Amino acid sequence: MKCATHETHGLPLRQQLQQWQSASDHYFGPLQAQAMGDEPFDARMKAWEAGALRMLTIDAPAHRILRDRAASDPRHDSFKLLLQLKGVSEIRQRDANFSLQPGDWSLYDPRVPYTITSQESIRQLVVQIPRGKLGHLPLGSLHTCEADAPELRALHQVLSSFLGALAAQLSTLPDTVGEPLSETTLGLLAQALQAQRGDAPERMPLPEAMRARVRQYIQSHLDDADLTVERIAQEMRCSKRYLHTLFQGEAHTLDRQIWLSRLERCKQALVGANTSKVSISALAYRWGFNSNAHFCRLFKQEFGCTPSEFLKRGIH
Repeated sequence: MKCATHETHGLPLRQQLQQWQSASDHYFGPLQAQAMGDEPFDARMKAWEAGALRMLTIDAPAHRILRDRAASDPRHDSFKLLLQLKGVSEIRQRDANFSLQPGDWSLYDPRVPYTITSQESIRQLVVQIPRGKLGHLPLGSLHTCEADAPELRALHQVLSSFLGALAAQLSTLPDTVGEPLSETTLGLLAQALQAQRGDAPERMPLPEAMRARVRQYIQSHLDDADLTVERIAQEMRCSKRYLHTLFQGEAHTLDRQIWLSRLERCKQALVGANTSKVSISALAYRWGFNSNAHFCRLFKQEFGCTPSEFLKRGIH
């Protein structure tokens, strides 16, 4: 997916902080970004648009983010879902505070004053969710992944695992998966929030969680030639028939979704590639095709030209 990158590396400290403040204001509205020391503030922020959501990865040294008064900027009218990937951060809002360890997440309303303090280098995934997407759920200001019930802890872990895998793969995903990723993220989050409130099981979109797990598994194993619906069913501990039923309302069967995802990965690899350094057959095997002829045939059916023709034309 297309990515916008903001970096501070190589600038004088004062300019580093100014640039980081500017990037933060652009995506999150008016807030204060404060370095925790006098060392160079080498930080990087990457932003992707995924359907209705914006997803950002943040790599930064020790710092504090502060919003000290209520904000009402309509350009930034969204909730923020924060997943800690590396390091430890503390989030405070109103009378609540939570220590985010790697794998922990928190959902909060950024219009309400808050602080996020990181005493060490951190990596985070931030998902901005338009307020209307969660409008049917009565939300307070700060939700976290803390849970006592085993079922709720497991559900929170599913969301955390999905977001962690997503953060690792954002740079290589094609634009076409933005909308499905958005829907899956919202479905998993809605289920976690409903379960956290103790809603009746029949109100929880359990099929959405299963579809999310299946999609995550597919994206993580596209390079495996043995990836089949049967194998997915074994991993999910369900029948093939159930999987087919689960996806029967979608535009493509589960088998076709696997092949289309593989073809998209191959297409992205060919975009702007050096014709003298690309092996079509090696690319096909890299993404799970066990026959170069089969790959070329499917590629032409989907994109209207062979991989070689696509590469020679320099199609973007």
